[in-house]
Amino acid sequence: MATNTVLKVDKLCLHVEGQPVVKDLCFHVAAGERVCLLGPSGSGKSLTAGAILGLSPHSVHIDGSVCINGVEVADIRATRRSARSRSGMVFQDTHSALNPLVSVGAQLREPFMRFHGLSRSAALEAAVAMLRGMNIERPEEILQRSPAELSGGQRQRICMALALACKPALIVADEPTTALDVITQEEVLRLLRECTGTSDTPALLFISHDIGAACRLCERAVIIDEGRLVESNTLTHIIANPQHRFTRQLVDALRDRAPGMPPYAPGFDAREGLLCTA
Repeated sequence: MATNTVLKVDKLCLHVEGQPVVKDLCFHVAAGERVCLLGPSGSGKSLTAGAILGLSPHSVHIDGSVCINGVEVADIRATRRSARSRSGMVFQDTHSALNPLVSVGAQLREPFMRFHGLSRSAALEAAVAMLRGMNIERPEEILQRSPAELSGGQRQRICMALALACKPALIVADEPTTALDVITQEEVLRLLRECTGTSDTPALLFISHDIGAACRLCERAVIIDEGRLVESNTLTHIIANPQHRFTRQLVDALRDRAPGMPPYAPGFDAREGLLCTA
């Protein structure tokens, strides 16, 4: 296992109202990594994200281990976790992720005051700078608006800014591009790539059913089906040698986007959602 492991999931089992949904799931994310958790709808991806973030519904029973920065956090709610085990979150549903009754500025100012120790005015300046870094035009105006007044792409960038402002070691992005148009999807993926996965930025766990998006962002994938780990490797290896039925379906769908490519052979252009041969 890699040293400086930010996230370690070991024998994670999730039961919903007594029914097993995720079974003995094991994987890790190291510092400086961007890893994708891939799986079909209903495979347990989002429930796994909830367990990692400490946001599981009360109907979910958790067994096994989830460690963030070496701190055991399985079954510990997000609000009770220590600063060392803090993780940022970016979700598909930006409406529920942001408070509709509070301005964007008030929401983004708070983590800069709490986690960076900034004054109110300095926190607002930092929020403006953060939004500029997210390629949001007229950030001063955006900070005065409510989330309902913004587009889906703008709200998703606000959510990314909130996650980064909390200074986490890990960001979990659960289907963050699903509800966005193609152009905005590309922008969100680019921002996630620029803001994560280095020695100076958080590690990333990107959760999706889209292997094309994973290839544009991540180096390694963990693939689950029916709540179980079915494959784990670099995306280059997975595309060249898919082993599981679901993985082969993903790669076939990916190959359909690039007619003429040899079956399961690496050689895709990452800008088209595919991988290049090193």
